[in-house]
Amino acid sequence: MKVLIVEDDIEIQQLVGYFFKKEGYEVETVGDGLEGLKKIKTFKPELVILDIMLPSLDGKNFTKIVRDLPEEYGAPVIIMLTAKTEIEDVLEGLEIGANDYMKKPFDPRELLLRARKLISGEKRESKKFTFAGVVIDDDRHQVTEDGVEIELSKKEYDLLYLLFKNQGIVLSREKILDKVWNTSYYAGDRSVDIYISKLREKLKSISKNIRTVKGVGYKLEERR
Repeated sequence: MKVLIVEDDIEIQQLVGYFFKKEGYEVETVGDGLEGLKKIKTFKPELVILDIMLPSLDGKNFTKIVRDLPEEYGAPVIIMLTAKTEIEDVLEGLEIGANDYMKKPFDPRELLLRARKLISGEKRESKKFTFAGVVIDDDRHQVTEDGVEIELSKKEYDLLYLLFKNQGIVLSREKILDKVWNTSYYAGDRSVDIYISKLREKLKSISKNIRTVKGVGYKLEERR
């Protein structure tokens, strides 16, 4: 397993690198964003540990580039490291494609456990789901409504997929955070509610089918 650490703090580079090497991972480190992009192409890591505040290219723009050009950079798991703690920063980092988000200072043992969970997480089966005119084609990573493609962010897509896969089942906010965000970091009920609102706005035909279950969470159900 290959791990790339993109971090300009040498002490953090060495500390994180030590823990991953100790567990048998092949580790490379770089100190700025542009060098990190170059290294991904040659090293081809399965996991990237990424600082947000970096020279040359910050972590957010780094992540956007990687996610927008999978044919060049692949699809590595990305865990962001940052001193920023505002909920808006957390949501933005996850929205643009990070798989997890850890606040500094952090325990490298927790980072290692989170990485293991993300890397070894159960892979989703490729399937096609249809509900009230909305179709999810997971092979193409595409959503259409009455034959028209609807543009969704990664998190919006993953949330919709989870709802479709569990039609009629109430999903708690905690379960949605775990399954969609793949993180133990609890961003609060607000984050889930925001994304539900986005889906309702973008997919008018099933807006009323995404039902709020007060005090619990959400479920996708047929209209009565």
